[in-house]
Amino acid sequence: MSTTHYSPSANAADTERYIRGKEDERGVAITGDVPGGPGAFSARARALTQNTKRDVEALHYRQSFSDDEFDPKNPEDVQRVNDLGYQLAKKMHPNADCLVVSHVDGRGKKPHNHILVINHSNRTGKALSDYPTFHDRKAGNQRGVQSANDELMREHGLSVVKRLEHAPKDWELRREDFAEGGLDREMGDRMSAALADPRAVDKAGLEAVIEEQNQQLGDDGERVPRMRLHSPVSKKGKRAGQETWTLYIEDRRGESGRAERRKRASALSADFTPEGAQAFFDYHQQQEEQEHERSTRQAEAAERAERIAAAARQSGDDGGVDLDPRRRRGAEREARPAGRAAEEARRVREGHGRGDDEAAGADHGLGVDLLALQRRVREDREYREQAERDREHARRVRAESQRRELERRVAELGRGGAEESRGYGIGD
Repeated sequence: MSTTHYSPSANAADTERYIRGKEDERGVAITGDVPGGPGAFSARARALTQNTKRDVEALHYRQSFSDDEFDPKNPEDVQRVNDLGYQLAKKMHPNADCLVVSHVDGRGKKPHNHILVINHSNRTGKALSDYPTFHDRKAGNQRGVQSANDELMREHGLSVVKRLEHAPKDWELRREDFAEGGLDREMGDRMSAALADPRAVDKAGLEAVIEEQNQQLGDDGERVPRMRLHSPVSKKGKRAGQETWTLYIEDRRGESGRAERRKRASALSADFTPEGAQAFFDYHQQQEEQEHERSTRQAEAAERAERIAAAARQSGDDGGVDLDPRRRRGAEREARPAGRAAEEARRVREGHGRGDDEAAGADHGLGVDLLALQRRVREDREYREQAERDREHARRVRAESQRRELERRVAELGRGGAEESRGYGIGD
């Protein structure tokens, strides 16, 4: 199943930098209509909207999937998620350019798409008016993004959320609510990056990562504003006896009229509370434990291999170490009397040398295993076939979008040529 969220972006360049990452490292799968590398999409968005009265340069949708349906560690699953994001963009806005960036670095590491659509129809030249909300609106029969997403999920045989409970918004959903270039957005971005750091396995680790951030240089070459996490225990009110988090950041711009800008962490995002951060801590601890266990197994395997190799070296080349049990069993068979060998062969044919009940149980177990294997093979084949259909559909959608864009440009060139011909008429 998948859920969606919508927020307008007044600055496509800032939003694109955030969803791609400063080093273009966040997107594990990227699809877009605008050719070129990072920044090309937002440059086109700016060019199409700068001479208009539009406050919104791009529509920003987020499409989140359950890890029960798509494994974030499986590249094929991630690509399919990305294809579904592109298809959703074109389902809502077939005549507008879009950019789809897939992430697996959020809370819970579930696969999700960031979908940016330029607020400009290539067919009409006007701003986009469809799907500006999450819910459907009765007035004007306005449809919301979740309805379009549910339709797409049904078309591809995926589950649909029956009743969507609105959980507290995480930072990626709230980011557009804060002013670009403001200290609140900077605090949110830095706190989000610190929580995503694998070293943040507890509050002490989180504070260490924040302190490391304070030593970094900003885009202007100056040291970034110093930020700190304050975590007192409430003495009264509903949260009496509970820890609360407040972020402080150095205010060089005079936004707050104080030396530091102060913001309650929960006012930025539910992720920035002790309870919300615990989900990140648990994940990093689990990853750390799995990595330790994997390293331990590798070390044990290497040690066993070394012991076997040492034993082989000590035994020399005379075959003292029994490394070929098949040869030994062949010799034993040659030594057994012919009558006993025939009796054993009969027992193997009748019941594999065991009682009838035991042999029947083995056959039954084999049948169950075989059926389970066949079912897994069938499900895997069906899944791959559906994934291929999804990719083919996405390719057709992209081809249709490119065809429309080409027709539009050819029509514009035709109109331009006609106007030029009229300008050079006889007598001019």
